[in-house]
Amino acid sequence: MRRPPLPPGPFLVVGLARSGRAAGLILRALGEEVTGCDGGAVAPEARAELEAAGVAVHAGTDGVALLAGVRTVVKSPGVPQEAAVIRAARDRGTVVIGELELGWRLLPNELIAITGSNGKTTTTELVAAMHRAAGAPVAVAGNVGTALTTLAGGLEPAATVVCEASSFQLEDTLAFAPDAAVLLNLAPDHLDRHGTFDAYRAAKLEVFAHQGPEAIAVLPEALAGEVAGAARRVVFGPEADVAVRDGRLTWRGDEVIAVDAIRLRGVHNLENAMAASAVCLARGLPADA
Repeated sequence: MRRPPLPPGPFLVVGLARSGRAAGLILRALGEEVTGCDGGAVAPEARAELEAAGVAVHAGTDGVALLAGVRTVVKSPGVPQEAAVIRAARDRGTVVIGELELGWRLLPNELIAITGSNGKTTTTELVAAMHRAAGAPVAVAGNVGTALTTLAGGLEPAATVVCEASSFQLEDTLAFAPDAAVLLNLAPDHLDRHGTFDAYRAAKLEVFAHQGPEAIAVLPEALAGEVAGAARRVVFGPEADVAVRDGRLTWRGDEVIAVDAIRLRGVHNLENAMAASAVCLARGLPADA
């Protein structure tokens, strides 16, 4: 999918841990004017790297005074929506964008986003392993450990990015539309951040909200009727596209692999294997590696 352009600078990056640091560095590499701030301390190596790149670093500040002249705020996922600088930016009409969306806009590669309450990392790594087994170039990023923006400009065009996406990341998306999106499951989580289960659920479902008809949406059979977006739906569950029948994982009725041959164990891991198989099979990759 063609990505929207970056919003205009100057930029203020709020939160200077892994994601914010990566966002500031890539924006400076693109020649943008960037300031960074953090309400706490900034790691010495992060400060040194950012300042060497030309990012002005402000630690121990709420950042509100830094908004003058800023046209876009890049919000790190660890920064809550209620942070003073985020509220002030939105009150002024300043664009607020998350690092996940920033990275997506900068990457022309196909991207698979994987979210859910349980099993995100396992499924992300499993989908990547299936790509490698099929000889397809792949990179892993997102909440799994590598900020998505660090991949910008460094991948071969044919590589697929498999990205673990948390609710904290998804709540800051504006147009994010992965080529394939996977929702593993939904259970109450992070309610101290989101306030209610409905708000948490809404953040998770943002992974599908802007997908077009050429994209793929993979989700549990029980949630198939609750998801917005125009993507082609692929479901997993007892009577779904990917199912477990007579001890075999099947794809639309055809056997893929015996359950006993799946090296992952446990209820959630079987769910992970079904979801990973669904997204790979829907994209034309074998799922029995």
